[in-house]
Amino acid sequence: MLPKSLRLLQLALTFFLLFGVVAGILQGIIALKTPGEIDYGEGIVMWQAANVTNWTKAYHPIEIYPHNVFHYTPLFHLTSRVVNLFTGNLLVAGRLTSMLSLVGTCLVAAWLVGRLLPPTRDKFARFIGALTAGTLVFATPIWWWAVLMRVDALAIFLSFCGIAFFVMARKRPALGYVAFVFFVAAVYAKQTTLAGPAACAILAFIERPRYALKLVAFSVSLGLAILFMLHTATDGLFLRHIVTYNQNPYYLTGLFAKLREHATQLGAPLFFSLVFPAALLYHQRKRGRRLIHTLRHILIRTDFERCVIVTGLYFLFAATIAAATISKVGAYYNYYLEMDVAACLLSGLFLGWLLRRDSFRHRRRFALQFVALVMFLIYTFGNWALLQRMIATYKNPPWDDSPAVVNFLKQVPEPVYSEDMVVLMQAGKEVPAEPAIITALARDGKWDESGFVAQIRRGEFHAIIIRNNLDDTWRFSQAVVNAIHERYYRTDNIGRFQIYLPK
Repeated sequence: MLPKSLRLLQLALTFFLLFGVVAGILQGIIALKTPGEIDYGEGIVMWQAANVTNWTKAYHPIEIYPHNVFHYTPLFHLTSRVVNLFTGNLLVAGRLTSMLSLVGTCLVAAWLVGRLLPPTRDKFARFIGALTAGTLVFATPIWWWAVLMRVDALAIFLSFCGIAFFVMARKRPALGYVAFVFFVAAVYAKQTTLAGPAACAILAFIERPRYALKLVAFSVSLGLAILFMLHTATDGLFLRHIVTYNQNPYYLTGLFAKLREHATQLGAPLFFSLVFPAALLYHQRKRGRRLIHTLRHILIRTDFERCVIVTGLYFLFAATIAAATISKVGAYYNYYLEMDVAACLLSGLFLGWLLRRDSFRHRRRFALQFVALVMFLIYTFGNWALLQRMIATYKNPPWDDSPAVVNFLKQVPEPVYSEDMVVLMQAGKEVPAEPAIITALARDGKWDESGFVAQIRRGEFHAIIIRNNLDDTWRFSQAVVNAIHERYYRTDNIGRFQIYLPK
């Protein structure tokens, strides 16, 4: 008989998890109703999506105007264009693509836990494990990235599909090939989405080396075939854009502070993501097996244990990639999103497994379940405050100055240079360049900005729109700032937008 205190904790955790779901829904609705840019990077992704089928315009040397870089693989952009057939608004289509991808990821995680947990007399244990896996993400610090027009959420969804199929390939090896089709698709949504295929390839080698070689050969052949088509269609410029133009400078200063900060924010999911797979390995290795033999035994024993090991290694690789790239110029905390979602799946697997356990001695079982539930409950407390903020924002959305700027830009002839690229797209104007990218390339010596600076000095841009300020050295080099002050004067703001016109 389950103690009442544990049942009350389970119910409380259920409510707080659901608070996060409602807050997530409201955040998504607010994003879809917001006409302007929410995140700086949405502008360049929107431009890329608008031009993804125009190979000549999307992929050309950066020296040729417009000086834009197509620095992502194109699957997200193509998907957004398909969704745009139904929305008629490319920004909404891109945000909706991300939201649906997050929903898909949550459903895959919940389905895996609900299906793979061993039989139990307490059906609620299976429910709360699946609910945790699918909804704990809304308590993590960066989940809101999945309501933006950014490429991450679709890539993570495709990786999760690959993980699910690889887990199910224990009895049906053909599903391994399906898994690697999804992994290839994930890489073509975001090229650094390598944690899933790397983890599954390594575990496949441990399990069955010949089978692993076939999977790797199949996926590499598929990926190279797509790469060859893109390389041919863009006259060899595809790789230049995603590799040469995408090598932003690295500054390791503050790296450990960033990692420590996120580890603290991730809290309980991080702890159990490390402890649960390690405990499973330790328990099996006590029987005298070597590590490789232990892993092989776990991978072929049950789908549940296989899922724990696969997801555990996936989490470690995602965390490693995040740690290796977070110090790149232009990087943001979205680099942690994949490891966070993997941690949520591991948390659901652990909690569902723990709550159904009947092999512990009663007091030990009670103590472990009580501590775990309290830890997850404390971690999800913030969902209530999040829900309150989302309700308040939904009732009184912040004023968006973008429509007024768009109306102003419609009266201004081209070209116009703007820090906010969304307003340019909405006004039907060309995007001359993405400020952060060209500044990083100029700083790194990969692009000579003198011609662009000369355009500013000659007053060729009929307006320059600054959303934040010219003191941001990551978006505006000193040469660009000097040229703006020399040739342009600042007029009255439109909301928080600073308008500069030629003298």
